[in-house]
Amino acid sequence: MVELRVLGAVEVVAGGTRLDIGHARQRDVLAVLLLDAGRAVPADRLVDRVWGERPPRQPRNSLYAYVSRLRALLGALDGVTIERERDGYVLVTDPLRVDVHRFEHLVRQAKTTSDDHAALALYDEALSLWRGTPLSELESPWVDGVRSELERKHDTAVLDRDDLRLRTGAHTAVLARPAPDVGERAAAQRIEALFLDGRPADALREYEAVRSRLADELGADPGPRLRGLHERILTGSGPEPRQLPAAPSAFSGRTGELAELDRMLAADGAVAVVSGAGGLGKTWLAVRWATDHASRFPDGQLYVDLRGFDPVREPVPAERAVRGFLGALGVAAASIPPEADGQVALYRSLTARRRLLVVLDNARDTRHVTPLLPGGSSCSVLVTSRHELGGLLTTHGASALPLRTLDEDQARELLAHKLGAARLAAEPEAAREILDRCGGMALALAIVAARVAVQPGRRLSALAAELRESRLDALDTGELTASLRAVFDASYRSLPPEAASAFRLLGLMPANDIGRAAATALLGDARAVRVLCAASLLEEHLPGRFRMHDLVRLYAAELVDPATGLAATTRLFDHYLCGAAAAMDLFSPHEPYLRPPPPGPHPPFADGQAARAWLDAERATMLALATSAPEPLAGHVVRLSATLWRYLYVAAHHHEALALHTAALAAAGPGTRERGFAGHAVGKALIFLGRFDEAAPHLDEALALAAEQQNDLLESMTRNSIATIEDIRGHRPAARKQYDLALAAARRTGHALLEGIALCNIGEHYRWCGDHAKAVEYLHRSGRIAEELGSAGLGGPVLSALGSAYAGLGRAEEAEEQFRRALEFARLGGNTNLEVTVLNDLAATKEGFEAISLYGKALELAGASGDLRECAVAHHGLGVAHLAVGEGAEARCHLEAAMAAYGELRAPEAEAVRELLGTFEQ
Repeated sequence: MVELRVLGAVEVVAGGTRLDIGHARQRDVLAVLLLDAGRAVPADRLVDRVWGERPPRQPRNSLYAYVSRLRALLGALDGVTIERERDGYVLVTDPLRVDVHRFEHLVRQAKTTSDDHAALALYDEALSLWRGTPLSELESPWVDGVRSELERKHDTAVLDRDDLRLRTGAHTAVLARPAPDVGERAAAQRIEALFLDGRPADALREYEAVRSRLADELGADPGPRLRGLHERILTGSGPEPRQLPAAPSAFSGRTGELAELDRMLAADGAVAVVSGAGGLGKTWLAVRWATDHASRFPDGQLYVDLRGFDPVREPVPAERAVRGFLGALGVAAASIPPEADGQVALYRSLTARRRLLVVLDNARDTRHVTPLLPGGSSCSVLVTSRHELGGLLTTHGASALPLRTLDEDQARELLAHKLGAARLAAEPEAAREILDRCGGMALALAIVAARVAVQPGRRLSALAAELRESRLDALDTGELTASLRAVFDASYRSLPPEAASAFRLLGLMPANDIGRAAATALLGDARAVRVLCAASLLEEHLPGRFRMHDLVRLYAAELVDPATGLAATTRLFDHYLCGAAAAMDLFSPHEPYLRPPPPGPHPPFADGQAARAWLDAERATMLALATSAPEPLAGHVVRLSATLWRYLYVAAHHHEALALHTAALAAAGPGTRERGFAGHAVGKALIFLGRFDEAAPHLDEALALAAEQQNDLLESMTRNSIATIEDIRGHRPAARKQYDLALAAARRTGHALLEGIALCNIGEHYRWCGDHAKAVEYLHRSGRIAEELGSAGLGGPVLSALGSAYAGLGRAEEAEEQFRRALEFARLGGNTNLEVTVLNDLAATKEGFEAISLYGKALELAGASGDLRECAVAHHGLGVAHLAVGEGAEARCHLEAAMAAYGELRAPEAEAVRELLGTFEQ
């Protein structure tokens, strides 16, 4: 074992043997490097610190010689070396091997721990590292300054430790130290220790001596602490408890929550409960508020960590906590009643007339808290718990502050406070990923900061990669108190068996959001949802909708039994298939032939609007479930793809459609009907995304399967899609051939709606060819079918196409009316595809700023859905419109975007845009 020491003589100790490190100047060099262990020290700074104003003639040569000897000495030691770095040197080792850095590390730990006894142990360990005067054998102005600062830190640590000793009843240890010659704080500690030791006369004599010295030497009176002690001694009152742990130095954000606690605890006698999942920073918030408002409570502050969810130790019984409070209030151990009821009664009597703040941290449940509530109405109580403590809210009128995760700005501020803003700015992508994967959980961010602190040279990108690969493993410092998995485990172990089983199954949630009915299907028990919400492991963030933090869900997933998990996932998938089928029967009632039968009864929906709302709310979860489904549920994936096809198409969720249908294509068996329809669905989504070359092989395979199986439905749908590509690329004869074949296949199916779609497509084709009269003829025929069926899904596109055809014929008023009605259909039915098309087509009939407004709305919708064709049309129209009103810069920007989109689509309109762009070069 290697020890590197400066808190005394500068020494290197290996295996218990002190090594010879050379004469004074060489020890100077080593001291400088030890104090900056792990950081490069420029050569000029080394020279200045070692020789000051009297350097040798060639100081760098001398420095090099000393470093060479030290390097040879240290080179034989494991894990210690001196390396050259730029124009200086760095001592490379674990900083905690250097006694001064270990001292400072232990003091920081002591200041941030909430356990007074653990903090005392840390202070004892830190102060035991001191062997005398630091850097005792060295002499220089620089050493004098460093030595003074180190001794100041030592004295502060001693005083902080003595405050803890007074709080924890270890006042005799304070008395064992020599009486201080100076320092009001140390004098106050000794006086308080004498008083607590039952020696009030000695305490008064000590006070008088300190008062006289302050008056004689400084002409000052004793400060508030000494005056308060004097009054307590004279009146014989008990001690004023000050049990709050040190407030977190890295606390940031939570201004809204602090203000809410201000409101809740504004009146005397108030009780506030801060609840939330483990790792959110409840204790930090409570201690921060209590510290900031300590002056409101002149009789002191009582604090206890009840360890209700401690990953290492058992909860503190309320009876033990009461006895601790009685001791802090000055009750001698022999005077504490033996029975629990008597102890509680005495505690309440002692607090009845005092203005105290009682902080009950980490309570397990209401029963854990009730005996610790003070008497009278002059004390305020602040409770933290992972449980909602509904009993306390109900029977004691407590106010509730449910704590949520930090928002993005607060999380970044906390991490920057711990690591430094420059560190985050140096690796912005890695910092962003770390923040995202920590999900606003304060403990996760603190663990990240701790891991970076012990490996200061490690890049954030490396830690981000570790989080990406195994998040919970990465969020672990190696100690149970600073391990996210251990924190979650403590909450999990507190659950009753039924709720614990439900919690494990929620690890199967495909997304972090789920509806009540879906949760019930997954869990098989609706009651468990409420229990998990009360335990802060699940949150009802919207009425009837629940979410689980990503990190909690990852932990829950680790606990799931595979067989139980598959059965639960099957129940959830069946629930979504039944719901989706019922919703689609209302959303697209004339296309039941597209949807496979559901695995169970349909849930009821009040109307089509309710069905659409359900589809919108559950879409992300259904898609996440399908794209992550295990192989035994391949059939479910295929059925969900077929069921949601029309909804995803109409609502313009093209990227999500591509993901779902691609998963279905992979799950469908080769040569099957299902593969044909999944392949067509993939091709259709790719068309909307402008990826025609990728769509073509999928459509060709679907068409081949349709021919092989004589499936007229699949043939009609596929030929319509193939024709769309040909039409957009300007291949009119090829497109017309496919449209005619699609119409013939549609008629063979006997489905009127399919025939109406084919007729509408042919009408649109003629409109693109410039034959507006022929277009109107086909569109009217399609419109009659839509009217007979009462199909808004077909009627809307027909009206939109008629508007464009009438405009082409110069019948402006009729065109305007058709466009108006088409927009109504689109907006009432939530048909985003149709709305984009109508806006673009309507804008083409307008001029100037009216056209710009309509094209702008179309571009916004098309851009959100990824519809490349409609984006191209909107950019083209905006370019022409801006050019017409003399806004050349805007026009050029849009025309260049249109040129890029048309080029990707290989559309003939690219030539017209190229000509317009050419005018800018003339």
